[in-house]
Parts: sequence; C-alpha cells; structure tokens
Amino acid sequence: MIAKLTIVFLTASVLFGQKSELKNVKVLPFKKKRELVNYMKIVSKELGVKCSFCHIPNDYTSDKKANKVVAREMIKMTQNANSVMANLNFKEVSCWTCHRGNKIPERSPFKMS
Repeated sequence: MIAKLTIVFLTASVLFGQKSELKNVKVLPFKKKRELVNYMKIVSKELGVKCSFCHIPNDYTSDKKANKVVAREMIKMTQNANSVMANLNFKEVSCWTCHRGNKIPERSPFKMS
C-alpha cells in the first residue's frame, strides 16, 4: 500500500511540479510537514519512544543518530513486506506488528534454536 502511494505521489509530483517542503525524507511518500508529523506520531506510539530517540532536537534532517538510519531501513522493510502482502491479500504490517510499544521487540518473530 505504501509502495503504491509512493508511486502515486512521485508521479503526481513530477506531473504537477510539486516541490516538497520537507528535507532528507528518503523513503516516505509525504510532501507536507503535517503528513509526515502525523505519520511520525503513529510510529513513536508503536515504538514507545519520543522523537529524540531517532532525531537530534532542532535538526530533524540530520542522519547522525544511528537509530534514524535503522528506522529508515525498518520503514523500507515494512514497505517491502506490505507490497508482498498486498499481492497475497494479507493485512498490512506496521511497526506495531513486532514492536508492540517497545523500542526493542520483546521477542523475535522467528525463534532461533
């Protein structure tokens, strides 16, 4: 679903010359700050963290925090999973699927023995 939205937003952006008011947003389809903030509020609840867990206060564009780099990869992983899941008619996954309000999931989805 998010992958499809990304394509729609990127296509519309190219066709209508819409410039983003956001900086350093690499994997999310949002162009407006309000959209991004609303999404980030959901993510922070699903992970049980505050913005400063991934971001440097007053410099949200910085990639200096390792947690932000990891979060970006996790978002890409979720987008890819949802792309596959959509083809299989499964419900979408989100950060909540594994994290359940915890910075680190309590248990791995796959128990290694």
